[in-house]
Amino acid sequence: MELALRQERIEKGWSQSYVAEKIGTSKATVQMLETGKRKPSYDVLVKLLDLFNYDDPRKLFGAATPDNTKRPDGNQAE
Repeated sequence: MELALRQERIEKGWSQSYVAEKIGTSKATVQMLETGKRKPSYDVLVKLLDLFNYDDPRKLFGAATPDNTKRPDGNQAE
């Protein structure tokens, strides 16, 4: 299943390597996030939202919004 993350990245003309560098992870991790094989940690999710200038994770992950998006204080991210 291709997630909106991949579509958004392609529309911006960014490579997986570019996104990985900007959020401090590997290209392989970006690839797994795009295919839904891996869910982002809270920190990675925040960096992705900042990079793509979004405030709602559903814009990048659609119905597959990560369920592990609890903030470090234990509250659910909105």
